[in-house]
Amino acid sequence: LTFTLQPVLERSMGVKFIWGEVKSLNGAEKYAEIKPIFASTTDKVGFDYCVICSGCNFGPFKPMGESLWFPTVHEEARKISDWPHIDE
Repeated sequence: LTFTLQPVLERSMGVKFIWGEVKSLNGAEKYAEIKPIFASTTDKVGFDYCVICSGCNFGPFKPMGESLWFPTVHEEARKISDWPHIDE
């Protein structure tokens, strides 16, 4: 649903969708350190209003909640994943 709305919202409301991982969030100063999905470094992104869509990771028997049925997307969790060949 979000990516169907992406072009409309970016064009008409001036919002920006970023495909990446939030490494830190500073609410007081209104910026996030993000690592875009295809980048090796982080970017500092300012915001007025921030929505983080993190998806769902539920694996009750793994420390980071990973599951064979959903690729691990978080950088730190991929380091200890049992299924690195399917992780993003």
